[in-house]
Amino acid sequence: IRANKPSAAEWLDQLPKQKWVQCFDEGKRWGHMTTNLLESVNSMFKNTRHLLVSSLVEETYFKTAQLFANRGRKTQATINSGSQYSEVVFDAINSGQQESNTHIVNEFDRHNHTFIITETQSPLETPRPPGRFRVMLQSQKCDCGEFQAKHLPCSHVMAACKSVNVDPMTYVSMLFTLQHILHIYDNSFGLLPHESMWQEYEGDQWGPDPRRKRTVKGRPVSTRIPTEMDEDENERASRKKCGLCRQHGHSRNNCPN
Repeated sequence: IRANKPSAAEWLDQLPKQKWVQCFDEGKRWGHMTTNLLESVNSMFKNTRHLLVSSLVEETYFKTAQLFANRGRKTQATINSGSQYSEVVFDAINSGQQESNTHIVNEFDRHNHTFIITETQSPLETPRPPGRFRVMLQSQKCDCGEFQAKHLPCSHVMAACKSVNVDPMTYVSMLFTLQHILHIYDNSFGLLPHESMWQEYEGDQWGPDPRRKRTVKGRPVSTRIPTEMDEDENERASRKKCGLCRQHGHSRNNCPN
C-alpha cells in the first residue's frame, strides 16, 4: 500500500492495527474478515421486498423463527448420531493433516512442547515460499498466526501433535462443538395471536404522508440493479458456458459440438 499510494498508508497508520489487520486482533475475529450476511438477508426477502413494511417485519419474524427451529433440530440430530464437531471443523482438520505430512518437525522441549516446524512445500491456500515456524503447544501459539486467529490447529500444530502422539482435537476451541452451536438455537419465539385477540393500542396513530402520494399512473419503475439473486435456476443455467466450445446453454457433458 505504501508503495502504490503513500497517502493511503499514512491514513492507515493513524488507525489502530487491531481494527483492520487480522494478525493484531488477538483472535477476536476468529479468522473472519468479510461477511456475506447482507446477501443472505436479500435472498430471504426476495419475494417480499416490494411489499409494505409490516409485511417485511412479519416475514422476518416468521422466517427467523422457522430457521431457528429447523437448525436446532438438525444440530440435535447430528449430536444424537455421535458427532461432536461441525463439518467445518473436520474439513479444516483434514486439510491441515494432509498439509502437515510435508512438514519437518524438530522438538526442542519435551516438557513445554515447543517445536520448530519447517515447511518443504508452499502452502496450498497462501502463495508464499516455504517457511519455518515456532510452535508452542502449551501456550497454544504458532508463528504463522493462524492457530491464534482461527482457534483451530494449523498444519504446523498438526505436525507437532503427530510427532508426540497428541490428539490435535484437544486444541480445538470448545465454541466449535455442536453442543455450543445448539445453544444458539435454544431461544424460542413467541406465538403471535390473531389480531382480534390483540390488546387495544392507546399510543400515537401513524399514517402515510399524503404529500408523498404518487400522482403518476402505472407501476413505478424499479431503480434496483438486478443481480444473480434475481435470476431463476433456468436463467443461471443458460448463462453457463460449456467447457469445450465455450458456448452458453449447455455443459461439456452434453455438448452438441
